Amino acid sequence: MTADKHRFISGWIIICGFIFLGVLAGCSVSRTAKSSDKILVSPDFPIFDKRFESVSLKDINLETFWVHGDPSDEREPVPLDNHTFSRITEKVKQAVVNIYTIRIEEREAKFGISPNDLLPIRIPLLSNILDIIPFQVPIPFKSEGFSLGSGFLINREGYILTNAHVIFNSVNIRVGLSEGKKEYPAKIIGIDRLTDIALIKIDPDFTPTVLPFGNSDNLQMGEMVLAMGNPLGFRHTVTSGLISAKERLAPTTGDRYTNFLQTDSAINPGSSGGPLINLYGEVVEINTAIIAEAQLIGFAIPINTVKDVMGMLVTGKTERGWFGAHASPITTEEALELNYPESEGMIVKGVEKDSPAEQSGLKVNDIIIGFNKEPIINLAIFQRKLLALIPGQEIHLTIFRDGKTFEITSTLARKITKEESKAEPTS
Repeated sequence: MTADKHRFISGWIIICGFIFLGVLAGCSVSRTAKSSDKILVSPDFPIFDKRFESVSLKDINLETFWVHGDPSDEREPVPLDNHTFSRITEKVKQAVVNIYTIRIEEREAKFGISPNDLLPIRIPLLSNILDIIPFQVPIPFKSEGFSLGSGFLINREGYILTNAHVIFNSVNIRVGLSEGKKEYPAKIIGIDRLTDIALIKIDPDFTPTVLPFGNSDNLQMGEMVLAMGNPLGFRHTVTSGLISAKERLAPTTGDRYTNFLQTDSAINPGSSGGPLINLYGEVVEINTAIIAEAQLIGFAIPINTVKDVMGMLVTGKTERGWFGAHASPITTEEALELNYPESEGMIVKGVEKDSPAEQSGLKVNDIIIGFNKEPIINLAIFQRKLLALIPGQEIHLTIFRDGKTFEITSTLARKITKEESKAEPTS
């Protein structure tokens, strides 16, 4: 038995030991991990690869970091026959990997005497009252858990893309190839929980097959795609489906990135991090979420989002720059009221005090019509571009106000958290 498996099994023996003691003494222990976004593994833990820690985002050239698919918008359609999917699968499956992790989880144990154990028989009214009284005290503790997911190789150096939630709080990561004959240890290069994307690396002793990146902006509703991954531990499963919708808001994402593509290609637990592939054999999305109550409603992250945040993943620096303005797509009524002759643009709804936006002169009801010298014609693409902005980065906005168009320039700041502001000394 390997040391990693021994540690995994030992963790469960400890938990089961608590359960056994709980039965004897009238105590209970939660066997499920608490759902939490809390970071339980320090960035200094050996699982994190620090090779690019001192590299600046401005100094990175990602032109050859991944393989680019055909950028043409007018390619010949792929002919469909009974072996079309099998040919694509055979071509790409060597690049799809299974990911197994041992992670730190926060659990909750309740120690104390069960109220109903004090009664010779259960008296409904009295028992209900006793259940309310906190005889049992919840005590949080950390333990090791096991999870699985999917990923895919993007270059011959052994870099692999997956979901952030697949490797979040991991202390040990193993990567299995399609043949299943050998596993490789992996380390985390970068993890971006806002977009739910992570970059990990293995040291391959072979020449990896890699998947080219397609163009997710060109996808159309009804376009056929294939999903590959490790659903429920079934290695390298392929399913087919369609692009059901674009620019979707997935449920329970909180304040995370929400511009998902929806697909009816079957995605199950363990498929997260696997590629969604077009019929040209290019990755166009990363499978990431499902609705448990539904069938064939899955969500995936557009690959163009990955391209925009890849520099952050490589350097491991995923803090976003702060501008301090709140805007939304302009409506027809607002455009008429402000004498704005166009239909595209973002109207400013609020400007935070002492923010870079306020210092640049931006005002409520200003209409942002351009970003970094390019017109804003698609809200989803504009939101995606904002994801790649870091503190200290200079941005240029084209503004429409009172019938006039002008440019403003601002430098993004690092937003101070509430905890940091409380810790600052007062004068």
